[in-house]
Amino acid sequence: MAFNLFGKSNTSPQPKIVAKTSPVDEAKKKIVSIPPGRVSEPHDASKGQWLPNANKFNIIKPDAINDLIPVVRSLYKTNEDLGSVLFDLVQLTNTGHNIKFDQDINPDLQDKMREHLTVRSKEWGYGTSGINGLVNKWIAQIWVGGALSYEMVPNRRLTQIESLPMINPETIRFGLKPGGRYEPYQKASGWRGVLNEYIKLNEATYSYTGLWGDEDTPYGIPPFISALNSISTQKDMKDNINHILNQLGLLGYLQAKLDKPEQKANESEAKYGERLNLFLDEAKVNILEGFKTGVLVGYQEDHEFDFKSTTKNLSNVNDVFDLNQNQLANALKSPGSFLGLDQKGGEGQLGIIFTKMLSQLMNVQSILAQALERVYNMELVLAGYDFKGLKVEFNKSTITDDLKLWQGKEIKQRVLHALWVDRIISSEQYADDMMYKKPYKVIEPPEPGATNDAAGKKEDREKDKDKSDRKNRDKNNPQPKRKDTDTKSK
Repeated sequence: MAFNLFGKSNTSPQPKIVAKTSPVDEAKKKIVSIPPGRVSEPHDASKGQWLPNANKFNIIKPDAINDLIPVVRSLYKTNEDLGSVLFDLVQLTNTGHNIKFDQDINPDLQDKMREHLTVRSKEWGYGTSGINGLVNKWIAQIWVGGALSYEMVPNRRLTQIESLPMINPETIRFGLKPGGRYEPYQKASGWRGVLNEYIKLNEATYSYTGLWGDEDTPYGIPPFISALNSISTQKDMKDNINHILNQLGLLGYLQAKLDKPEQKANESEAKYGERLNLFLDEAKVNILEGFKTGVLVGYQEDHEFDFKSTTKNLSNVNDVFDLNQNQLANALKSPGSFLGLDQKGGEGQLGIIFTKMLSQLMNVQSILAQALERVYNMELVLAGYDFKGLKVEFNKSTITDDLKLWQGKEIKQRVLHALWVDRIISSEQYADDMMYKKPYKVIEPPEPGATNDAAGKKEDREKDKDKSDRKNRDKNNPQPKRKDTDTKSK
């Protein structure tokens, strides 16, 4: 062993051999240290009440705004603005949908299952036009109640879905089990409410999906609740305007001053008062009749007519009314143009409104698609069909929207195809990026330059076809050919 001038060895110390652990082992160690169950405490546990049963589930009370859902449900039937917005949202959201099965399923079986669902869905909603009418009701329930709440009712033999009743979202309560899991209950009414205040719902057949919220509880927030203040103000304004129109007229009112007739010598005060009132009543009738025909007649210096115009004083009413209407449109999550307001802005502003509306529709359509998938799966399983799964996709809202989608897909497909040909991505990655589970058939990309050769061969075939077509036209042409107009290649 060699030593340096300071008497130390020149050899470097040997590193210690440490056994390496794999990422899987590290993950297992972390999993072992994870405590089971929920650690945090629900912030709304204090608002709950104990359900009187053996399980002692904690029923979480919804916010007080849930009690206003029946108010909104009544208002959209009577208020023209709320009813118009809801009607437009239903029509725009329900664009129709398609049922897509796994591509491994036989096409004949797919057609058979689609036909089965078409026939059965006509019996699920009484008084509706099949599944299309039922979806319309679901959309209205989401906007009015803030959630989609329905139950699948199978028949006694468990061979098909018998009906799809809608359950009002404001009657739903959620019980909090240990571990933080929620279970749905329905607040009973009538004779059932006397026996048991809460009915436990079957999670295999019942579904509740809230539109939006910012808390852990499943309760959805009704989006139209915020419009109630503006609707109340709107009603007061309309009542005041109607009062003005009834009292003063649309354009104004006529003021008439008449000379009082003198009291007779033998006439008492009471008789004189009655005669004055009768005189005014007769004059009012005569003036109203004359005002209708545009002709008023009276004695000079005995009658004085003065027309008081109110249109000048009411000129600012439109501005105040439009201000409230704008606030109402915002509360209804709808463009002001839906309420008949003049929306200033060019094409860019309209594009922003259109994009916003499409985002709203897509959020609601995602809830509907999830519900339809659940219903269709249940029906086909009960009917005995063997399949891997299905997917529901809604059609695009407009032709322009659909065109943009396919243009984007076309560009995306060209880029991915080039990457696949250059062997940068695999067929599986190609299919995944195009939103397919797997490619229909896995093939190897062509060799570099092969695509150019194929294109050249295709071009040669087209030239040969054109030449053959010209020969056939020459044979069928009865006119003699002229050499100076011969366009055939030589």
